[in-house]
Amino acid sequence: MTLRRTQTLLVCLLAVVAVGALVAAAPGAMRSKKIGNNLCRTTGGGKFVRIPGFPGERIDRRLLPDVKYLVKRYKLFITDGYSNDPVHASNGEHPLGLALDIVPDKANGGSWKLVSRLAKRAEPVQNQPVAPWRWVGYNGDAGHGRGNHLHLSWNHSDARAGHPAKTVYTMRCPGAATRGGQKDGGGRDGGAGDSGGGGGLSPGSGGGGGGIQPRLETAFPRDAADPVVETGGVDAP
Repeated sequence: MTLRRTQTLLVCLLAVVAVGALVAAAPGAMRSKKIGNNLCRTTGGGKFVRIPGFPGERIDRRLLPDVKYLVKRYKLFITDGYSNDPVHASNGEHPLGLALDIVPDKANGGSWKLVSRLAKRAEPVQNQPVAPWRWVGYNGDAGHGRGNHLHLSWNHSDARAGHPAKTVYTMRCPGAATRGGQKDGGGRDGGAGDSGGGGGLSPGSGGGGGGIQPRLETAFPRDAADPVVETGGVDAP
């Protein structure tokens, strides 16, 4: 009788431990919600993974649908993604896996004209990137621009370098295609001229990191520090 009672208590204890483990793991589960046109909020599930087709380059896996779409549409070559190289701002998005340095994939029909179209789409007005982008570095920004490279950062919740952000904002919801949600494609280019989009932010006059708030849809909450201006990056090889 005592043995049976002990076994029952042991089973109950194991069940409690298992439930506790599930609860503790819950915040890491990936939860996505479309909150606007070409705008998705994903919480949890962050992990640095390889970018298919670009050996040695990594990114937060929640950006992969966006990266796939942009590379295909604008014929891009990625020169850098997740990185702690000192050429990038240590408090920027490269150390979070939420930024790309981009040049034309000329071997597959890419051109600076296409890169400029993407820059204009991400930032139609100087210093006013649209969601989900956080900072756009191109013409007019030191170490960026036509003939050098385009920098794109995705917006996110506050995070530490080397650790995936809790929440990220993207164009496509991760896994949406398999759930019958969004499709790859859509969106409108912000312009077709060779002049491209400008980028960069002027430092704020108050405390903190400075910068300005991107032009966002009303459903989009800003819950992170101001964007960080990059002054370098990885240009064409």
